[in-house]
Parts: sequence; C-alpha cells; structure tokens
Amino acid sequence: MHPHAKTLHIEVSENHIYNGLALGALLRKPYADYTFPKARLLRFKFDSSRGLRQPADGETTLPEIEANITAFAGRIKHMAPMVQKVCLEPTRNHSTHSRIPSQHFDSLVAQICQSVGNVELLYLSRLVRVEPFLSGLCQLEFRDGAGGNAELAVQLAQHNAVTLQRLELHMQGNDDVHGLIKDAEGGYVEYSCLHMLKLVDKSIVDLSRRPVFPNAQPFPFLRSLSLAPASPFGDDTPFRGNSATLERLNLYLSTAMVQMLKKNEVFGCIKHPKLQFVKLEWNSVHAESRFIEDLTFIRFGLTIGSNVVAREVSCDLPAHGLDYMLSPFENHKCIEVIELPQTGLSILEVISLVKALPLFRHLHSKVRPGYVLPSDISRHKLPAYMIETYSPIGQRFRCWRINADPDLSFEITVQWALLLALVCPNLDYVAVSSNARELFMAYMKEMIATNGFRQHATRLRRLLFGGWSNTIPN
Repeated sequence: MHPHAKTLHIEVSENHIYNGLALGALLRKPYADYTFPKARLLRFKFDSSRGLRQPADGETTLPEIEANITAFAGRIKHMAPMVQKVCLEPTRNHSTHSRIPSQHFDSLVAQICQSVGNVELLYLSRLVRVEPFLSGLCQLEFRDGAGGNAELAVQLAQHNAVTLQRLELHMQGNDDVHGLIKDAEGGYVEYSCLHMLKLVDKSIVDLSRRPVFPNAQPFPFLRSLSLAPASPFGDDTPFRGNSATLERLNLYLSTAMVQMLKKNEVFGCIKHPKLQFVKLEWNSVHAESRFIEDLTFIRFGLTIGSNVVAREVSCDLPAHGLDYMLSPFENHKCIEVIELPQTGLSILEVISLVKALPLFRHLHSKVRPGYVLPSDISRHKLPAYMIETYSPIGQRFRCWRINADPDLSFEITVQWALLLALVCPNLDYVAVSSNARELFMAYMKEMIATNGFRQHATRLRRLLFGGWSNTIPN
C-alpha cells in the first residue's frame, strides 16, 4: 500500500497509545500489511487533551503502558524503516495541563526519534514538558508566547545549538531572547548550523540596554533572518558575522530600528554579496507628521544590499501626498511585491507602479476612484482607449489583492480590474474576500457583455476573482 510514499502521517491520542488501542489498530488489517519503504519523513501529531489517570485496579498497569509504548514505537519503525526525519507536533486540542506522566511521554518520543538524525518540534507551547534527552533537533518553532514555555524553548534551543538549522521564536520579553546566546556559565552560545532565524518579540525592547555580548557572533552562517517588530537583542547581534552568507531579510522597521542599524553600520560599509531578497514592513499612522518617517523608511530600506534582486514593501500610506510617498520606488527596479492594505490607489497610480517596476508581480491595496475620462472619450470607448494609451505593460504582474472599501461600489472595482487586465497581459488573478467573490464574478460577466469590453471577452474571461489564500507571495 502506497509503496512510493515519501511521508508518513500519524495522528493519534496518547491515551490510545497507552491503553494499547493504537497498537491494536496497527496490528489489524489492513494496517498490518502496510509498509512505506521509501518514506523519509515521519509527521507525528499527538493529542493528550484528556490526560491520563494513574491506573486503577483492573485497568492498564504502568508496566503494560511501557510495553505498549515500546511496541507502538517498534511498529512505526517497522512500517517506515528508512525514516530520516521526524516532525513532532501536538494537535490543536492538546492541553498544556495534561496529566500524562512525563516519563512515559519522554519514552515514547525517545523511541520514535531513536537513530533519527533530524527532528523537528513544532508548536512547543502546547507541550507540558520535554526532557533534555531530545537532542538532534534540526528545527524548533515556538509560536505562542502566552503558553508559558518560553524558558523551555530557550533551553531546548541552547541544548540543540550545534544541530539546529531553523529556529522560530515568538517571545514576550527580550530577557528570554538574551537567554538564547548566554549559557549557564555566562559564556555565549554559537549556533553553528543555523540557517534560518525568525524572532518575534511582542514586548517593548529597551535599545539603551547594554549588549549581553558586544562582540559575539552567535549566528555566523544565517541565510534567512526575520525580525519583528524590532531587534529583540536591542543591538546588531543577529547581523554579526553573517554578512557573507545572508540571502533573505525580513525587517519590521521603526525609528529605533533604523537608528540602530545606521549606528552599527550594518548596511553601510558592510557588504552582503549574497543578499537577494528583502521584505520591509512598518506601521504608518495616517498623519502628516509621519510623512517624513515613512519616506525615511522607504529610502533606507531600498538601499539595503547592492545585489538584491527581489524586494517587498508592506505598510500603510496616507492618501494625501501619495505621489511623494511612492516616488522612491521608481528608481528601484527590483521590487516584486508592494502591500498597502489600507491605502487606496486609483487605476492610474497602479499603472504607474507597474510601468516603473519591471519585476513587479503582486499588489495589495484598496481601490479608490480618481480617474477622469478625457472629454472626447465616452465610457464604452474606455477599454480601447486604455489599450491604445498604455498596453502592454507589466509582463510579470500577475495578482492584485483588493481590500474592499465600503464606500466604493463593486462595479467600479470590477471595472478597474478589467481595464488593468487589458493593459497587463499576464494579470490573471484578482483576490477579494471570499464572501464577495460570487458577486464580483457576476459583475464581471455582466460587464464583459457590454459594448466596451465585449470584443475583449476571450482575454477577460481568463481573469479570476478568487480568495486571498492563494495570493501569499513566494
């Protein structure tokens, strides 16, 4: 059965493992005959939301539980003997207050992971306890800072510093993050195999604090770095020593972050020859006092890395002065994605962006009116006029994600999308909220049947109004 499957997925209640029901199911047909000789990845999801009581008279005894665990782990190894990587993930029903005796859980995980070199641990906050025996982790994700296991996440990361390749931590305070690079003896920890680091610190970072290790290089071989909303170490620690290897960078900019980066000349005299992708995010307040700050962020971010071939910009811009805010983009040909979810753009502003950016492929914005027809052009002649005036542009522009504006009719939004599709030959996806999709499609069919668009019906029917889930940029 499925002899060519490369991944084996198992999701089971731990109660069923301990009382033997899971083992019994694997020993009965058809599962008894299943083998996956080419499976290299085991994804093991477990649910212990109901917990396990200490056995009462007549119930499964502790020795029987241990025997069931050993037999279950052995059966999994028999089914997929060539597994090289294990992914452990508690289900979303898993309770952080589970009463399962930890030594049994430890035994189960240890036996499943035995002799496997690469182990991933996801959603750590749902775990009750993981003993230090869990070595050899290649990936660790801790996504719920409110789960109360931040200290455990840091301990596991330190314990696996020599094997971790990917580390994602969503923390509540920078004291936890400092623990990543400071061991119990006061020395600093180096993550010599770490290629991807994502740190999300929801606390207010005090950038005036003295660095823990001013000259340490704890992440010397990073290829991908993501920091939000600030550098949680309060200094340039994540950037040290990896300028020659860094390929992808995602920064949530703030005034303090930009000042820190400039002060430490992270992107000044330091070169990043392999940096190919940069994503910039920040939160813009719609007030004139923020215009200069927005412009500063844009100009600073777009100067990062001389060899960058793909950039993303994500922020909210005020409608007033929009031309001034967007003008820096025109000199940076490598921008692929622009996300302005609360900014209304007219069709001519969209066209100006597409014309200026040859690699531009994805836009997220609101739609706003603002296009005034030439006096000698009637509405039904508008499609022909747009094609004659602007087409073709944006050979790589494929997707426009629209945030609906309650003050703007669906009809105008559909009309703008159809006109844009006529001048951008490869625009084939307009993303709207799922509850509005059918209405948008109905307006599109009706509009294509009118005089102005009818002769272009073949091209326009390729345009799809779909949901947002398919529009996440690569």
